[in-house]
Formats: sequence, C-alpha cells, structure tokens
Amino acid sequence: MVGRSRRLGQDAGISAGDFPRFFPVNSINRNSISRWVIGLAALVTTGTASAATYYIDYVSGLDTNAGTTKTTPWQRVPGMNGFAGTYTHQAGDIFIFKGGVRWPVAAYPWKVANSGQNGSPDTYTTDHTWFTGSSYAQPIFDDGASHPAQNGMLNATGVGYLTFNDLTFTNCGVSQTGDSDKCLVFYNTHDITLTNNTFTTYCWISVFFVFDSGVSYSNFTFTGNDWSHTSGAIWFASGAANTTMHNITYNNNTFHDFTSQIGGGVHGDGALHFFVIPGADSTQYADNFTFCDNRFYGDFRTSFPGGGGMTALFYVEAALSGTVCNNDFSFSPSQESIFQGFIVMYGYSNPKSTGFQILNNSMANIGTNAMSAAIDIAGGYNNVVMKNNIASGMQYPLAIEDPTGTGATLVTDFNIWNGTSGQLAWGTTLQDYGTWQAAGRDTHSRLGVDPRWVGAPGNERLAANSPAIGAGTNLTSLGKTILDSDITGTGRAAAGPWDIGAYTFPRTGPLPPTGLAGTAH
Repeated sequence: MVGRSRRLGQDAGISAGDFPRFFPVNSINRNSISRWVIGLAALVTTGTASAATYYIDYVSGLDTNAGTTKTTPWQRVPGMNGFAGTYTHQAGDIFIFKGGVRWPVAAYPWKVANSGQNGSPDTYTTDHTWFTGSSYAQPIFDDGASHPAQNGMLNATGVGYLTFNDLTFTNCGVSQTGDSDKCLVFYNTHDITLTNNTFTTYCWISVFFVFDSGVSYSNFTFTGNDWSHTSGAIWFASGAANTTMHNITYNNNTFHDFTSQIGGGVHGDGALHFFVIPGADSTQYADNFTFCDNRFYGDFRTSFPGGGGMTALFYVEAALSGTVCNNDFSFSPSQESIFQGFIVMYGYSNPKSTGFQILNNSMANIGTNAMSAAIDIAGGYNNVVMKNNIASGMQYPLAIEDPTGTGATLVTDFNIWNGTSGQLAWGTTLQDYGTWQAAGRDTHSRLGVDPRWVGAPGNERLAANSPAIGAGTNLTSLGKTILDSDITGTGRAAAGPWDIGAYTFPRTGPLPPTGLAGTAH
C-alpha cells in the first residue's frame, strides 16, 4: 500500500459538532452545514430606478453623501457594518472603491444581500484613475485578525450575479496560528465571479461556498486571482440531497506561500477542496468543471508545531466531472512529506464520479521526497483520462489505489512519469515501469526519464533537449479551446504531436515569477 503522507486527522480548533474537516479514514461526526450560517442576516432593498455607479472612500467619504461621484463618496458600501446612508438597490449597480484605501475591522461583517441579474451583475471593483498615494494599489479589506469564524468578514446568502474584481482581502486570522476561520462565505449562491483579487487572509479557508438547499446552482468563475497565506483558497461543500453545482471555471490563478498557515493541526488543501456529505450520494455532484492555466510555486512547508501539513494542491472528495489542464505545480523549498499528493481524488464509488480529464500538466518535486504520489486517485473514480502530463521527482508519480474501480476504466498515455523509486502504485502493489507498460498502461509514455526543465522548481519550461518535446499526443479532437494554447498563451499545433506538460517549446510568453513571494512571518 502506498504510504499516505497526510492523514493527520482533525484540524486544530474544529470540534466534532462543527462542519467537518473531512478525511476519508478519520471521519468525524457531522452536523448540518447550516450550522455555519447561523447569524447571516439579510439586508434586502428594492427600487425602480436604473442601475447606478457609487464611489466609496473610507478615509474621506461620508455615508450621508450622495455617493454617486468621486467628490461625494460614501465611507462604506451598503451592507457593511455601520453603513448609515440611504440606498435603493438596482440590479447592475457598480461600487467603486478608492485605490490604496484600507477598510478596517470596524467595517465588518460586510453582508452582501442584494443580487444583480443575468447580464447585469452587481459589481464591486475599482477605477485605476482614482487612488490615494503616488500610484494605484488595490483597495484593502482588512479584518484586523478578528477571527470571523463561520460568518466571514464578507458573507452573502441566497443571492447571485455578483462580481468582485481587483480587491485585496487580508487578515481574517493570524500568521502561524491554527484556526477554523473563513474569510469570505457564500451560502446557497449562484453566478459568482472573483477576478484579479489578492487574498492574504492568514486563516484556514479564504473563500467558502456552502450549499444545503437541495437545488441546482450554476456559474462560478475565478480568474486572475492571487492566493497566499492561507491553508485553502476555495472550498465547495454540499450537505443536502439533490444539490448540484454546474459550470465552475477556475483558470489563470496563482497560488503560493501557504506556509504561514500550515501547522497547529491544520491541513492545507491548496487551490480547491470539494466534497459532499455523504460522499456516495449520486444526487450531489458538480459538473462542467475547468481548472486550467493555474500556477503554484513557493513555500508550502509546515512552519509551526502541533501537526498538520498539505493534503494536496487540488483535493476532491466527491463526484466531480471536468478537466484539469495546463497547470504548473511546483514548490520550494522542500520538506519531507509535505503533501499526500498534488492532485488527490476520492470518488466514494459515486456513479457521478466519472469523466475526469487530467491533461498537459507539469508537476515538479525537486529535492527531498515531499509526497507519496503526484496524482493519487481512489474510491471508484471511473473514466479518468491522463495524457500529456509530466510528474518528476516524487516517489511514485502516479497511484491508483483501487485497480478494480478507478483502474478498470483508467486511460493513461503519452505522459512522462519519473519517480525516485522507479515504480508506480497499483492498488497494494508497486510496479516497475516495465510491468506497468506490459499491462497496457502508458504504452507511448516516457517512463523514468528526466523531463529536463529549464529551472525547476519554479521554471518548468522545457529545455531544448527535453524528451517532452514532440512526445505528446494532439488533443485537438477533444474540442477544448483552452488546450489550443499552453499556460503562457503560446499556441499549440492544430495537427501533429504536442509537447508534454504545461509549456510548449520554443519558449515564448511571459516568464514565471522569480523567487519566493513570502514566507511565514
């Protein structure tokens, strides 16, 4: 049996009666998800006028102002704690926050209780010509380490058609302190868009989506955001039969330097933790999911005592169908057994746990063996396709824990698997590359070869002598437009073989970030 680097049990600060930190082999008693939304108030306003644009400046604004010009801004946005202005909501209202201004803990909780409408979302954003200081910087929503628990510094209940763009959310918790805090909480919402935001939340979960109504929710878009100093960027959780989630797009984001929140019993879940209760309920699932062109780098080590570590950078414990593609998974510095794996998926034999594609990803473990397997799949996750991926430096690049479940329908080929053990995991057995290929798996893959990256970890572009060049299969027939280009936007060939991994050669497009953006402090 493949050793799992992270099965450490319950997180610090979470009692058995709370919403679970869910682990398949160390389950805890689960109450209703609704426990997490006690106290989420509704502030509903209506009106007949057309949508308007409002300006908000905490330093020089007054809620008694009109709020409709840069010279007459509000101090707070409607729904913020202490807002004292007069406001009549119209779908499509736009709220402009002044760049460089900080909204302190006194402004929270911020209860977003109004909806936009299809084609006219309510938008919370910025104007780069309106800022304080010598140059533009994002407006900052600073919770002052208040530990908002289940309510969040920002919460929204039963609403939709909301866009949050170009904002910074910070300090819901404290560096190197385990907690159970969520910074932004969305309860039974739909049509939510987060773009170009910065999350340095210093807490357990940065953005928490929770559903318990037994209906369908659609259209969640997360692009261009930057996450650090958290243990989990986004969680999706469902706890009621007949609850489904559709059209989740999670592309072009950056995740780095989670180390400040890893310790004290906290388990990190990277970009995504998705689960339903119970896991085998076929009426709870998510589909049309896309996770592509995302980049991971920096420090994910455990940084303070008390147990804990990273479970994965992409962690699914439920029925989810979709695509993971063009992602660059790396980290630095290394530490023994940081992760269970980069991609960890448990299907719980749910009939909806089917039809998942893992394509053209690059996964680098340089130095100390930090995980058991780059990709770890179990629990009857059927019809999984893995093509054009590179996983190099970990003990076992691939682990299929249930050969008669996931293994029976697995398709894996045109990959580079280069593990330190020279083996891949198949159930309770470890198979050398020859045995693996003799069984009909990875027939065209390159096993046990160095991918020859330019400067891993952190630069997983292909060197001129990389065996990944021209060794992949052309996936144009899948009809996935996002695969027409690599992670940098460099186009792939319409005909002929592709390069393996997230990057194509010759090397073009923007350079990856250099150095570490931050460590525990």
